[in-house]
Amino acid sequence: MINFKTVKFRNFGSFGNTDTKIDLDKHNFVLVSGNNGHGKSFALLDSITFALFGRPFRKINIPQLPNSVNQKDCMAEVEFLVGGDEYKIRRGLKPKIFEIYKDGKLIDQSAKSKDYQRMLEEQILKMNYKSFTQVVILGSSSFVPFMQLTAADRRSVIEDILDINVFSLMNGILRTRVVTLKEEERELEYEISIAKEKIDIQNKHIKKVQDKSQESINEIQEDIKVIIDEAQEVRTGMSSIESQILELKSQITNQDLLISSLGKINKLKDSIDKNIKMSENDIEFYTDNQNCPTCHQHIENDHRHEMIDDKKKKKLEYNEGLSQINLKLEELTVELSVVQKVMSDIKHKEKEFSELNTELSIKKDRIDNANKRINSIKSKDTDDTQENERLEELVKELSDMDSVKESNTSQMHDYGIVSGLLKDSGIKSKIIKYYLPIMNRLINKYLGSMDFFAQFHLDENFNETIKSRHRDEFSYMSFSEGEKMRIDLALLLSWREVARLKNSANTNLLILDEVFDSSLDSMGTDEFMKLLYNLGKKVNVFIISHRTDQLSDKFEHTITFEKKNNFSRIIRT
Repeated sequence: MINFKTVKFRNFGSFGNTDTKIDLDKHNFVLVSGNNGHGKSFALLDSITFALFGRPFRKINIPQLPNSVNQKDCMAEVEFLVGGDEYKIRRGLKPKIFEIYKDGKLIDQSAKSKDYQRMLEEQILKMNYKSFTQVVILGSSSFVPFMQLTAADRRSVIEDILDINVFSLMNGILRTRVVTLKEEERELEYEISIAKEKIDIQNKHIKKVQDKSQESINEIQEDIKVIIDEAQEVRTGMSSIESQILELKSQITNQDLLISSLGKINKLKDSIDKNIKMSENDIEFYTDNQNCPTCHQHIENDHRHEMIDDKKKKKLEYNEGLSQINLKLEELTVELSVVQKVMSDIKHKEKEFSELNTELSIKKDRIDNANKRINSIKSKDTDDTQENERLEELVKELSDMDSVKESNTSQMHDYGIVSGLLKDSGIKSKIIKYYLPIMNRLINKYLGSMDFFAQFHLDENFNETIKSRHRDEFSYMSFSEGEKMRIDLALLLSWREVARLKNSANTNLLILDEVFDSSLDSMGTDEFMKLLYNLGKKVNVFIISHRTDQLSDKFEHTITFEKKNNFSRIIRT
């Protein structure tokens, strides 16, 4: 888990040359207030994303980040904990600074800037800008309700959360390669036709210049034809076996996916097992202890029973999930055994192919020997010998072209298989289908937490079905603005949870930018605040809002910004 501690900045946006520091983990619920343009977004959105990823959250050009008055020494700094290690990220402009500290020591900067950033994202944060903004920041400036998106945009959002857009990029690269390969194939077909014409002409020429030893030569040539026919039969057999091998290989294209899925599901199973154990420990703790072992204070019975019921409920949910995972493990294990059987068949066919290839080589040697006998007969006629050598060269060129063509055909077949896997209906569809039940369960959980009791369901095309308790069906647009906001918020929190599960992006920080300033009524605000309270004490929520009067009593802490003499500052915390 990433535990964000502080963010500090100076000469950043509308802030001046004095360091401004905000604690990110001292309070669970913080209201951030101030008029438009007073620096709220600079302080809590742009400064954090700039320090971590070198870019602001909002659509601001990087050269515009330094304070327009001082125009230099722009700096943003974020401190956080990962496990038992303390990290500090410093990034600045004019001069350009990018530094990563671990436990107070600067990490080696010998690598290029991109590699340095990649190390931060892959080894420390375990998330990139895209996943960070999906999990940590929900900003109204860039937020469009999911249910108001087109079907294509809805899919794009889900693919982004599940981090499977890479398959679309791979498919684009594959299409380019297919076009190139088809162009090469057309050129090769033309060259093969020319080569065949040259061979035909050469044979006719040789026939015209045959000498008195034609009868012997004809006999030898007949032998060669027989061997060629035999060789062709061998080639046909090789082609058949090659097709069989390709067919078998097409059946095991999902081997790596199966192995990967097994690994992921086992990891998920381990995680659920740990959660079950934690729930059991908590139940045991509240069952056996009426007083806190640490502070010795009495634990109220209502609280103990509430916690026991809650942990039992979670344990039940985990056990249900574990049952589903065990079924999936059995299914994947069976599939993998089938793949392994096919691999054994492929090895057997490859051995047969090798044996035929050896036989073909022997026949080619026999053809070569026969041609040598012909050349021996024609030894007195240099011109005939040269013509035969030329014929062999042409035949060799044609054989090489045929080999290239066969290779291209095989490659095109493989591209077709891979293309099918990379389409929306391939791997991506399977991943989405796996996560959809989880998404729907989370959405309904959050809706229930806001007293919105309806069964919400997204299908594989991300079309919604909303049913009331009386099984009446509704669409998203049939609800009031306040009800639609409840659905939007439930979806947002669900995406946050899914992104956390998918990318291991577990963090204490959640920033909501002007979410309460839209169509959420007072009852909806209370219900959503209750939902946020239920996120637990390990989450530090910052709400950026203009509704200070209506919201201030709901927060344990308030940060207020003002702008004086063109500089933003914190006037009350």
